[in-house]
Amino acid sequence: MNKHSPYENDLHWSGVKEHGSLIGMRILLGAYKLGGSGLFRLLLFPVILFYSVFHSVARESSLDYRRRMHSINPQFPAPAFGHSFRHIWSFANTLLDKLAVWMGKITRDDVIVHGGELIDDLLARGQGAVMLISHLGNFEVCQALSESRPTLQLTVLHHTKHAEKFNQFLDSNGRDTRVEFMQVSELDVGKAMVLSEKISAGHFIAISADRVPIENANRAMCKNFLGHPANFPTGPFVLANTLAAPVLSIQCIKQNGVYNIYFELLRDGTKLARKDRQAATDKLLSAYVENLEHYCLKAPWQWYNFYPFWQQQNTEINQSNQDA
Repeated sequence: MNKHSPYENDLHWSGVKEHGSLIGMRILLGAYKLGGSGLFRLLLFPVILFYSVFHSVARESSLDYRRRMHSINPQFPAPAFGHSFRHIWSFANTLLDKLAVWMGKITRDDVIVHGGELIDDLLARGQGAVMLISHLGNFEVCQALSESRPTLQLTVLHHTKHAEKFNQFLDSNGRDTRVEFMQVSELDVGKAMVLSEKISAGHFIAISADRVPIENANRAMCKNFLGHPANFPTGPFVLANTLAAPVLSIQCIKQNGVYNIYFELLRDGTKLARKDRQAATDKLLSAYVENLEHYCLKAPWQWYNFYPFWQQQNTEINQSNQDA
């Protein structure tokens, strides 16, 4: 990661190895088919307990996030014993919902959509768009939208290096082939041209915008997030402005046991002059961070970034391990 410390390089999110195996995933799927969510969670519980106890990076990162969340929102409980497990367990349960979505057990009728008229209008005009997503909630549940919008063509850009097993598993268990997954460890000119063609054809491009890629760690911009400065990648926002397409934020969070999907328009599709792109990138990134913070406050247990997110600005995470 260029000239950063070894600590930062080891704890960068892309350096966290993929845990689990296809055999383990198939066992969990079999348990789900045989005994439903109850048996699935029963088998998953000891795995997550082990992970939360022995994976110190995830545990301490959860603590750091929850401390900051409590400081900006006193109604959110101060970090206490067992909260790291609760946070990681919340993430583990999203795996169950991912399986349910791809198996057709969570449908459009099970989801509340806010701002869906934005998607309907774009589809009616044949206009493609960029969707800025995050590690808040469960983006995969948005797949339920395809049932009522069969013309929606979606390409999801993601870092597959540490997700290959899970993607292979989903492919073998009925994942909708109309959703394309494109590996983008680095966005180059070739990929940008492909994405531009997709936008022109009315496709939607989804890209996560809350993690700085290790290959371009210097291409980041510092913004205030949950009361503290944090680095966000500039790549997704530069790409969004370059494609000259409408830019939406999409957040999918669980509230009172029901998934709610929120669409918001962050920028229209006005083409930008080259001299205006830098200012537009800063403005779009600020709007995204404000949007992400707003929904984190609505669902504070559902932001799943289990690595030192604020580490570039300080090393506070190393100074406290009170929560385990």
